[in-house]
Amino acid sequence: MSHIIFHPVKILVSVLILQLSPAIGQDTSQILSEEEQDKILEKISQLLTDNYVLKDVGQVCADFLEEQIENKSYEEITHPRAFARNLTSDLRKIHNDRHIRIQSITPGDRRLVKNPRLDFFLRTRDSIKENLGFKEVKIMPGNVGYINIRSFEPYELARGKALNTLHFIENADAIIVDLRNNIGGNPTMVQFLCSFFFDQPVHLNSIYWRRGDYTEEFWTMDSIGIKKRPKVPVFVLTSDRTFSGGEEFTYNLKIQKRATLIGEKTAGGANPGYTFRINDYFNIFIPTGRSINPITGTNWEGKGVEPDISINTSGALSLALEKAEQAARIYREKTDDQAIVSYLRICADFDMMDTLFVQEKTDSALSVIHRSLSDAVRSDLLNEWMINDLGYRYLSKNKLSPALALFQFNVYQYPNSFNVYDSLGEVYMKSGDKELAIENYRKSLTLNPHNQNAVNMLEKLETNERSKKTTD
Repeated sequence: MSHIIFHPVKILVSVLILQLSPAIGQDTSQILSEEEQDKILEKISQLLTDNYVLKDVGQVCADFLEEQIENKSYEEITHPRAFARNLTSDLRKIHNDRHIRIQSITPGDRRLVKNPRLDFFLRTRDSIKENLGFKEVKIMPGNVGYINIRSFEPYELARGKALNTLHFIENADAIIVDLRNNIGGNPTMVQFLCSFFFDQPVHLNSIYWRRGDYTEEFWTMDSIGIKKRPKVPVFVLTSDRTFSGGEEFTYNLKIQKRATLIGEKTAGGANPGYTFRINDYFNIFIPTGRSINPITGTNWEGKGVEPDISINTSGALSLALEKAEQAARIYREKTDDQAIVSYLRICADFDMMDTLFVQEKTDSALSVIHRSLSDAVRSDLLNEWMINDLGYRYLSKNKLSPALALFQFNVYQYPNSFNVYDSLGEVYMKSGDKELAIENYRKSLTLNPHNQNAVNMLEKLETNERSKKTTD
């Protein structure tokens, strides 16, 4: 399902899929006649009446425009950009809705009106060149992850870039999300990024759409392609430029008490919508939806989102880093202590496994180690490399049964890794089971044709097999 985006400045994929008009500027040499102005005002009046999310407000705006036509209020404002600017300002005064915006069209952009597919193509390319809204990602002192997001681009387009960004900071002990210059965007991308910080289902936001008269709910996604960080300390930087979708991300985390907000009160735009064409020279962004937080029952429209710690935007990052480093240290100490306790429990399971193998209670030994390793992988305590290393420790002591158990688990847990089959082939070879050794080395080579060790071992095993058959 495609979703519209929150900010009127960038009309991106989801808006264009819905075949709405592109965001465009205006020919500065054109002079607007009174007749042209009246037609523009009449068109806007009708669009607001039919589409503005709050019907009564839409009607008030329409009545206001009728009065302007009657009073000839704009007859002296003949410059297209000045006309659009003044009209936008007047409409915003009625309901303080910062999403409403009349835009004029430049001569260059007017040529694209005749070829909307080309316009869509060029705007998408521009978005990609801007790294799909992800301006910067880095690890700061104290193992604090930092992400600077300028816009939330369409989920289908930007998911890969978002995932790469999250992977970069997935092991940080605190995270700063900088939205001080975020102009908004696609609500599904907001939903995706918020999901990174919750492991249980959370109802983040709802949007009521006048068109269709329905409410769309946005919950955290169960799986996002990366381990989630439900307990890591989060700090969000805001300014009076943080707008729309950027505000939704901020509001979601604030209401769920999942982040500390640092900076300035945000701009105050909570009503998403579409861009509508007025004529070849103007278009208008109209809010056709209304955000509804499931806890507060309201939103940040006209009010903005208040930070937890107010500070001028220029000093927000320094303060956030100071607090994030402190929070990271506490988080790290706590999680390290928990990890040590859990690892010692695994060591005890390993000792039990050793004893059971010595007692030739193979099924019980395998049950113990499979349960222990499964829990360790699920909690991110152990991974493929660590389990493989533990297996080789047993192998170096010629403890073949425990080594085989660990390598078999790795093949079960990581079936697409060539290395785990290579290791399993080695323990089979050392235990004298050449057929299974050959089978696993071949599987490893299938997954990675450049695995020279598998090539060498297969040559050695198959040569020995041929020699044996010749002797026999």
